Formats: sequence, C-alpha cells, structure tokens
Amino acid sequence: MILAAALAIVLFAAAFHVHWALGGHLGYSVSLPQLPDGTPVMAHRLPWWRPAAGGVALCLVCFALLLLTRAGHLHLPLPQALVRFVLLSVGAAFVARAVIPNRYVGLFKGLRTTRWAKYDTRLYSPLFLVLGLLTVWQAMN
Repeated sequence: MILAAALAIVLFAAAFHVHWALGGHLGYSVSLPQLPDGTPVMAHRLPWWRPAAGGVALCLVCFALLLLTRAGHLHLPLPQALVRFVLLSVGAAFVARAVIPNRYVGLFKGLRTTRWAKYDTRLYSPLFLVLGLLTVWQAMN
C-alpha cells in the first residue's frame, strides 16, 4: 500500500513533467512559484523550462525505480545501503520542502495570494509531505 501510493504520486508527477517537456500546457500556468503580480519567480529561466521539466521527469522515473528496488520488486546493480541512503535523503528533502518556512513554497510560506500559492498550499506541499513520509517509511523498512 505504501509503495503503491508513493509510486502513484511519483509517476503522476513524472507524467506531468513529460507533458510539459513535450510542449504541453495543462497545469503549466501554476507550475512555478509566482510574484504578487503573477509573473514566475524564475522568469529569467523560462527558456530552460522545457528541458528542465524533462530532466525532472527522468529523475522521478529513476526515483520510482529506486522505490521498486528497495521493495524487492526490481533488482538494480546497486548496493542496498546506497538505495536506502538516496531514498532517505530524497524523502527528507521532500518533507523539508513542505514544512520549512520560505517566501514562495511550503505549508508555512510567506506569500499566499497568488494562484501558485493556492495550489502549493492545497496540493503541492501536502503531496511533498506525504511523498516524503512514504519514502522515508519505504527506505526504513
């Protein structure tokens, strides 16, 4: 159940990133943190957005493979200690992203009035928190 939930979240997120990397627009307008006027915080990096989305999708697929490896459903030529360390690190980073106070992201963010902030509060941060906890659980067992 824990593995299935984690994989569902990861693969759903990977699918969105592949969609964006290939030029899709669904969800694109709320995919980056925004300034109060609605422009993306990282507007100067927008030309790199599509290749970066592809890179994130690739990382998410690798993350899913590590989850499957840790659960014993896939055998990669990696030491289990390394798989566990990577999963613990990623899980901790996801939990931190959700709960550490920041101006633009997380459950305790300072700026809460933009469309991005509303999605982050209701969807992204809770998903990061849940996925982080599921990942730590999977890594520890």
